[in-house]
Amino acid sequence: MTKCGYIALLGQPNAGKSTLMNALIGQKIAVVSRKPQTTRNRILGVITTEENQLLFLDTPGIHRARGTTLLNSALNNVALDTTSEADVFCYLVDVESGFTELDSKFLINFLKKSDAPFAILISKSDTKKKIDLQPSHAGISYQFKEWLATQDQSYQDRLLFGGPQTISAKRPEQVADLREALGELMPEGPWMFEADEITNMSGDFLCSEMIREQLFRQLGQELPYGCAVKIEQIKDKEDVVVIDATIAVSRKHHKPIILGNKGSKIKNIGAEARKSLEKYFEKKVFLTLHVEVASGWTNDMSMLTDLAHLQAQL
Repeated sequence: MTKCGYIALLGQPNAGKSTLMNALIGQKIAVVSRKPQTTRNRILGVITTEENQLLFLDTPGIHRARGTTLLNSALNNVALDTTSEADVFCYLVDVESGFTELDSKFLINFLKKSDAPFAILISKSDTKKKIDLQPSHAGISYQFKEWLATQDQSYQDRLLFGGPQTISAKRPEQVADLREALGELMPEGPWMFEADEITNMSGDFLCSEMIREQLFRQLGQELPYGCAVKIEQIKDKEDVVVIDATIAVSRKHHKPIILGNKGSKIKNIGAEARKSLEKYFEKKVFLTLHVEVASGWTNDMSMLTDLAHLQAQL
């Protein structure tokens, strides 16, 4: 008897969704950085055990998008649409932030969008010492249960594991326990992917994400949000992979910042991206990066589709 089902990972920006999915899959397929809203797309990660196939869906962090760009609205819609497809969803709450008023509002939206059972996961528990983690867990559990008691009974009936559970992507035993518990909840059915597949994302997409990750890690606080990466071509030769990519920026004055003094910044971005690409391809990579101005791309539907692989349902 085989089981197969979708599990959506949801929460506010920087709640640790991508880091957790990479840990659950056992391989890096979602980019991570310390900046919020690094993830822009719904990214599928597949893990197959003896009988279960779990299809994890990493999503952009849900956030207030009113009065912002079309890109921001599209990111929220990706998360909301993913919820309706999930057999189970996990809502992550940052242990440092606690269960906030925004969490309660966003969680209501997800619960209305889906009839699936859900779990509350207190993420990044490794950032707390054991003596500090217990009161943090107790405080978040109290906040959440006080809120849940005021909600529809059907929401209370759908809560998994009896209440919020702590999780750290850096603790293999916790990740393994969560993976096993979620596997037991999957519906019976045939597997949708081969046992050795870990994602359905294209090679072009994964390569563009590895480059974009470095933009978030190496550029200033706001600049990466106006950047996109487009893979122009990939040539997989016998001993080297040749990649030609374009970094699109939304404003003209951003281009020299990315290039840096005498090309120093883009050289560093390329060097670090190349390390991730070589791990992915398991061979040498020759990477060429260009920078072009695509004014207003974050508010243009056609450019959102082309540059950010997004189709906003607006």
